[in-house]
Amino acid sequence: MKQIKFLNIQIDKYFVLLIMTALLFSCADFDRDFENERYLTVSHAEANASAGGTIGLQALDGAILSYLRDGEGSTDEFGLKALDIGMDLRGNDMDMSRNTWFGAYNNYDNIILTSNDNDFIWEFFYKVINNANGIINTVPDDAPQIALNFKFKSHAYRAIAYFYLIRIYQHTKASDDTKAIPIDLGDFTGGNRATVGEVKQLILDDLTLAYNGLSTYSRPTKQEVDSNVVAAYLARYHLTYENWSEAEKYADVAMNVGSLSTDVNHGFDELSLSEVIWGSEVTAATSEVYASFFSHMSQINDGYSGWNHFKTVNSNLFDFIPTTDSRRSWFADADYDPWTVFFPDTWGHYNVTPKYTSLKFIAHPGPGVFIGDYIYLRNTEFYLTKAEALARQGKDGDAQQVLLALNTTRDPNYTQSTNTGQALIDEILMYRRVELWGDGVASFDMARTGTGLNRKDGRLNPVMPGADLVIPPLDDKMIYQIPLREIDAAGPDF
Repeated sequence: MKQIKFLNIQIDKYFVLLIMTALLFSCADFDRDFENERYLTVSHAEANASAGGTIGLQALDGAILSYLRDGEGSTDEFGLKALDIGMDLRGNDMDMSRNTWFGAYNNYDNIILTSNDNDFIWEFFYKVINNANGIINTVPDDAPQIALNFKFKSHAYRAIAYFYLIRIYQHTKASDDTKAIPIDLGDFTGGNRATVGEVKQLILDDLTLAYNGLSTYSRPTKQEVDSNVVAAYLARYHLTYENWSEAEKYADVAMNVGSLSTDVNHGFDELSLSEVIWGSEVTAATSEVYASFFSHMSQINDGYSGWNHFKTVNSNLFDFIPTTDSRRSWFADADYDPWTVFFPDTWGHYNVTPKYTSLKFIAHPGPGVFIGDYIYLRNTEFYLTKAEALARQGKDGDAQQVLLALNTTRDPNYTQSTNTGQALIDEILMYRRVELWGDGVASFDMARTGTGLNRKDGRLNPVMPGADLVIPPLDDKMIYQIPLREIDAAGPDF
């Protein structure tokens, strides 16, 4: 990590641009006035924060949010949503028809220490960490609340990044004394890896600090982090590490953000949707066109997915979805000819659409335009999180009620489950696989539940050649190797 320190202008050209011209990025994204940002230095920011000013902090916060949206320069490196695709392609429920962008996630070729994808994952999250550290270490603890809000947000960014890293580079069920990844609090100069327990504690401490610190903060848009966003990640954290009562507590907060909707065929491309907790607006000015989520995931947007790079659902999961469940429409139920219009107010596509192809994600206003917003969190996930947490505590009736509340918005014929115990947990997990398909949680759910990869399960949907894999849980292929350049930079004790 010596090579990616906070604002290292000799190495990180991207963040040089963000810091030198953050006014342009931030105004475009958040309609804020960062007129004086170009004069910012670290010492200026610290003095500004101590005095209660936030111009520089707004710019740095906007830079982090922009980076979470945009990522790096390659076609498959567009920030968090690229990782959502990649992580789901490592699971049991999403396949692709041919080896192209993201293919190395699907066939597990990119777990090796010299992989470009591996370098991107590592660099992406440590850049978030390093830049979050810059804000955390700049704002004094006794600064005015308006400045402290940016510090608390940065604790959330750092926690989110470490939460991804610890699950990607170490087994979720590894013991707390297992070596994991380095911890950088802003003063990292090389050294050994921290243990799983140390990283988990840092994540929990950061999230708790952010949740409490942002308790009275009212964000202007869904693009910004507030206590509800932090509650969602606390729910994810506690579900992952089997702290069921805490998972229930924070899931209850997150599931009550916004409201459920019976309309599931809108394409998931607008932050204004009632189920959205957190995301990023994408405009014509900020769209990365073909290097974007909807290019790779929307069958009818004339991007990579529509060019015979079909993303398909495991046919066994499709068969599980009742015919009365509106989520079944997220996937093609037959082979369709070109120019088929699947939903009102959309359009035909020049290519064929094979059965099981994803139709869940559509960027409006039309083909060749990729300005759909990026959704990071939806409240529906946390209905399922709360239901699972309740069921794992033996509160079957309460779990059934929560599952009923969600599923009746998707399926008018759904009735309260009569399952109990493990059968109820299994039902909830199946509905997680359906509801959250394409949202980036599938492989993480596999890791926390001890589920292996099995693509030789009789599925009928197209599977990329070489990706019909069977990998047992806790096999080292299920996690990534730390990149070689990091090992070389860290030294022999790493």
